[in-house]
Amino acid sequence: MAPAEDGGPSEVCEELDQTILHFFDVLESLQTKRESFNRLVEQGWFSLSKSRYAMGNKSVSALQYGHQMTPLMQVNTRKNKEGQVEFHVVSEAADTSKAENTAAVEEIGPMDQVLRRRKGAEKTEAPVQPQEEISQPAEKLGKQDPLTWFGILVPQSLRQAQKTFQEGIRLAAEIASMQSEIETTRRRYHALLEEKRRLSAKENVLEQL
Repeated sequence: MAPAEDGGPSEVCEELDQTILHFFDVLESLQTKRESFNRLVEQGWFSLSKSRYAMGNKSVSALQYGHQMTPLMQVNTRKNKEGQVEFHVVSEAADTSKAENTAAVEEIGPMDQVLRRRKGAEKTEAPVQPQEEISQPAEKLGKQDPLTWFGILVPQSLRQAQKTFQEGIRLAAEIASMQSEIETTRRRYHALLEEKRRLSAKENVLEQL
């Protein structure tokens, strides 16, 4: 918001004081949230390390990533009339029913291991999945919980890691919004300061006359 043109030096000075106080309040909150964010990241990686220790290093890695991925969390941005950019995290529910479907587990797991397991258990030929179903976009398959990439029964530490990183994403959006607010407040402070100088120069000219 631009400074008022009709305001005198006293009004501008008061607005300057309010702006600088708001700036330091937001800066203090930003520092607190950054510390919380760092703790969440450390806790998330620690929980992930515990999961790798329990399940095996190769069982929790990029090798288990799904062939088709869709985000469960998205970040939306919006700019208000003051020019500040606000970030909002939108969560989408996962399709947990696929976790109970063996076909979904086979789709994301190594195919050779699935075929060997089927051969030993049933000794029957597995039905061939139509190519059009495999090539379907991820949106048509529904949202899937990424935890199912690593199996149906995963350790609690892996669930805790997922929850911690999700909280970190939400906190990161808040931090980004506060950084934008700080930048907007800084620009407003400089605009008010320039307005104060202009009014002071105008008063000096009038006094000389």
